[in-house]
Amino acid sequence: MKKLTTSILVVVALISGYGCSSSENVQSGADAAADTATSTDNAGTTAGATSTAATDATTGTTSTQALDSASFPVMAASSDMFEVLSSTTAQEKAVNADVKMFAQHMITDHTKTSTEMKAMAGRKNIMLPAAPLAMHQRRIQALSTEDAKDFDKAYMTAQVVAHREAVSLFESAANTNPDPELKAFAQKTLPALKMHLDMAQKTRDKVK
Repeated sequence: MKKLTTSILVVVALISGYGCSSSENVQSGADAAADTATSTDNAGTTAGATSTAATDATTGTTSTQALDSASFPVMAASSDMFEVLSSTTAQEKAVNADVKMFAQHMITDHTKTSTEMKAMAGRKNIMLPAAPLAMHQRRIQALSTEDAKDFDKAYMTAQVVAHREAVSLFESAANTNPDPELKAFAQKTLPALKMHLDMAQKTRDKVK
């Protein structure tokens, strides 16, 4: 009788142990799956390409595709679009005469550099964005909703920031871009951008 009782206890213990082990294995599997899913999400966030509308500079065809938003031609094209669009808004909303004059200068100069970049991109089969990148779109949207009394200061402040970024972008391309034509374009355009930055700072200081 004692032997039978002992045997039963051993079997129960084994079953209980197996149950705990199975439960732990199931839980470990669930945790691993969750970790894998999280890793996949993070990888997708980190490595995911930026999809945006792009224009073939040769054919004018617009399509949605992944763009290298950090590349010099893409950033330069988006910067030009920001300048033209934000300055067009300034022509409509600005009150200060100096601000309006600056805005017209930006429209003229950045339309010219935009045309040059599109021509180069066409020769090199580089796809350019059909609309400003998200960072520039947010700024344009913010300016479009700015109160009239605050617009001049907001626009000129945005111009100082944008031209600092542009000067940095073009300085880097002028020194390190491996494409001789793009490098030469950056070197040729850089002095005008530095002049724009100086103009933007002086005009901003005139606005109350």
